[in-house]
Amino acid sequence: MNTHIQKTRKPNIYYWFIVVFALLFLAFILNGCIGPVSQLPGYEKTKAHWTVMIFLNGDNDLDNQAIADLHSMEIVGSSDKVNILVQHDSLQGPAIRYFVEKDSDPLKMNSKVLQHLGEINMGDANNLVDFIRFCAQNYPADKYVLILWNHGSGFKGKNISFDQTSNNDSITIPELGQALLRAKSILSKPINLLGMDACLMAMIEVAYEVRESSNLMVASQESVPGDGWDYATFLESLVTNPTMNENQLAYIIADSFMSQFPLQDVNISVTDLNQLEELTTSIGQLSKAILSDNQTSPQIYIEVGDTSQYYSDYDFIDLGDFSQLLATNSRVRSSEVKSAAFTINTFLSRVVLYNRIHGSGVENSHGLSIYFPYKSYNPQYELLAFNRETFWNQVVLKLFAFRKK
Repeated sequence: MNTHIQKTRKPNIYYWFIVVFALLFLAFILNGCIGPVSQLPGYEKTKAHWTVMIFLNGDNDLDNQAIADLHSMEIVGSSDKVNILVQHDSLQGPAIRYFVEKDSDPLKMNSKVLQHLGEINMGDANNLVDFIRFCAQNYPADKYVLILWNHGSGFKGKNISFDQTSNNDSITIPELGQALLRAKSILSKPINLLGMDACLMAMIEVAYEVRESSNLMVASQESVPGDGWDYATFLESLVTNPTMNENQLAYIIADSFMSQFPLQDVNISVTDLNQLEELTTSIGQLSKAILSDNQTSPQIYIEVGDTSQYYSDYDFIDLGDFSQLLATNSRVRSSEVKSAAFTINTFLSRVVLYNRIHGSGVENSHGLSIYFPYKSYNPQYELLAFNRETFWNQVVLKLFAFRKK
């Protein structure tokens, strides 16, 4: 191997002086011209009272209604105390994140665009978590609202947030539960108000899945008309009175929703998710009592379930109506069943803080539904945390077997 001996040379003091001076001058110029890395709009704002996060999935046949609700939000717009943030995915184009600003143009979105997201899957719970993280990091607040806007089907089928251009993917109830637990970690506290502007979502099974990540749930047992919630009215109330608490806001959401549909069978309820444990325990006791009841014909239980208040999905019946009928039906012979049913009614009245109904089709609604299959059993039920706690699937499987006879 050949070795090369380098010649040493005395350092030139003038050369190094010029180098150091040039580096210092360059640093000064860059600091003056570039400055700190710019933050997203709103990041340096003082903490607001409320941040309202609306996961607006219009990537389906509800696209026109989603756009209409966006314009409804712009009638009010954000304030220094209330941040209104929307992630909107349209059937007509890619998803966009908006900071909603007051605007009177009903044909064009003029709110501040925060991010162009491209085509994303709004049926992926990870994208919901990412939206919540974005809102928390850039628009912190004392209280948070999360609204899921889209189709809903309770725990069955696609559950919630159907994305047509992503192979009709959707967020399942177990996925939603896990996503909101991650959101709780991001926010360092539960979401104050979880709203579901979607059909059939006010179920005990859904409420139980999100109980640890949110304080209140606002949802409907029945199908929700396409126009959905009245965003202009409840957001105007919040911006006008930003010091209101989550219960007050929930009641305004419910009242404004009902006022839109004076001629339709509609309902909406406010559920205290922090009070669910005793209610769930009592349903577990009812499960055990029905399964061990050798005095009452299974056909009686089927009849009670079938005559309870039901909804556009016949497999969903009103929990309060069902338990009342069990407690008062003389053909139910088990005292344990009657006692458990009475206890359910007691705790249900504490859990459902507010219940609005209109129309004969929903007149026996008490705020939360429960699964009682009429045509077929759905094995998705066994994936729910509520079922693991109550073994309700064993009851419906036992009764459904007799339904076939």
